[in-house]
Amino acid sequence: MNIFEKGNFKPLSNEFKQLGLLALQQLSEFQDKFEIYDTDTTINSIRDTIVAGYLGFDLVNTEKHGFDAKRSSTGEFLEVKQCSLSSKRWGGTWNDTNEEKAKAFSDKKLFTVVAVWKGASDLQFLVFGQNKKLGQYLLERVTQRKDGSRSTQNVTIEKLIEWGFIVIIPPGREKKDVLQQLSVYNKKLSNYITLKNIKTIGEI
Repeated sequence: MNIFEKGNFKPLSNEFKQLGLLALQQLSEFQDKFEIYDTDTTINSIRDTIVAGYLGFDLVNTEKHGFDAKRSSTGEFLEVKQCSLSSKRWGGTWNDTNEEKAKAFSDKKLFTVVAVWKGASDLQFLVFGQNKKLGQYLLERVTQRKDGSRSTQNVTIEKLIEWGFIVIIPPGREKKDVLQQLSVYNKKLSNYITLKNIKTIGEI
């Protein structure tokens, strides 16, 4: 296909523009208040804070490097991965992973969560846990990648659930609705997930 034939161009919507500008102005006010001026970083920081709070991690990392959150009471760490409900594959992406970071995911003091969102703010569910197999999987791909290639690994929620990660619903969500979402997404997940092993925030 010719590159100039790609895309779906529609008439500009004044309503979209006006409401979008209002939303961006409100976001800009938030950025000014907390002095976070990169927009992607702002959205990820908000989401990380929401997820960390639900899971009992009370310290959030405000720097680019290191894990996303920490429990002050135990010294445990949390790595947060964000995913859109509209994505074809639900899971987390590990960018620029080196051997040290890959090995960390086999450590008992590090937990991982994939948060699946509808739109910018509607959290659907979390896939949370830890397993040495995650660290081994990442390490294998880091060490076997082609020389000069960027180290990027994708891990689906199916794989995490197979490794014993649990599904958690936020307040306002129903277990049966999330179970339905998961079964529509991948029927094989019904081998691992039932209403009994979907947890609420209060049950973890």
